[in-house]
Amino acid sequence: MHKMTLTHKLWLDILWLISFNKPVMSTKAFTIRLILATVLFIAVMAILHQFSPVMKRWLTITFTFLAGAFFVIEYFWPVHKIKGSPTPVNWLTPWQDPVNDFVMYLSIWALGLGIISLTIVHGRRLLKGVSGWHNSLAFFLAMLCMMVVGYMSKMGKPNLHGGFYGPRFSFIAYNSLFDGLLVNLDSAMFALLAFYIASAAYRAFRVRTVEAGLLMVSALLVMLGLVNFGVWITSAIPVHSGWAFFRIENLSAFEMNWLNMPVQRAVTIGVSVGALGMAIRLWLSLERGSFFSQD
Repeated sequence: MHKMTLTHKLWLDILWLISFNKPVMSTKAFTIRLILATVLFIAVMAILHQFSPVMKRWLTITFTFLAGAFFVIEYFWPVHKIKGSPTPVNWLTPWQDPVNDFVMYLSIWALGLGIISLTIVHGRRLLKGVSGWHNSLAFFLAMLCMMVVGYMSKMGKPNLHGGFYGPRFSFIAYNSLFDGLLVNLDSAMFALLAFYIASAAYRAFRVRTVEAGLLMVSALLVMLGLVNFGVWITSAIPVHSGWAFFRIENLSAFEMNWLNMPVQRAVTIGVSVGALGMAIRLWLSLERGSFFSQD
């Protein structure tokens, strides 16, 4: 875990230093810079691999603190207006975009590590022939097919629609795999979730306690207020009369806006405070399980 966290940060440092503040590059220039960054990354990792675990730990703590300190200082440092800038700035404001790119590179590298991890896990299952090996085979076939046709569809010169002129077969294969297969599989998965939600609702709505009874009544009011049948039940009450509050749709709106919304805001505030506390612990490297092993 020491080496993986440090890998993230150093890989990002190298990419940032090579392409920092540069104009849009051609494909050839970007490829050269990417290869150079990869070579430098491997060289740096080979050197850092010789460091002791204690040194790796302190390097990780230092990089984490500096990264968090930038956003804290930039946000709280006094600002002033300068000519040509529509918003007030301070001495760290010009670095916002490069640092945001820095974070984006980190996310891309984390995605790459995820692909490598999946490849290792499924590769071992496939080579050992353990139970479910056919799922691992399907993973490799799907990933390779999408990588090949996706790369082929981006080959060629850009067109007026923001795409690329490429082999017609690549576009047909890409649309078939993505729009024709992946999107439909996602829809099928979410359709199956509806049955699990219905099953959970059935178990939760068993009226055995007072709290369960209140939950049942409130859920019934909300559902009836959103369908025509529920509105029809109390349609005899005049809309502009003093009893209009007791129409189903008005009761449902009252419950959602005056009872449910304050609770949601309270939960959001609690979650935000908890997230702030967790962020501070991560920034100060107090949450050791996120960066280091159990030691």
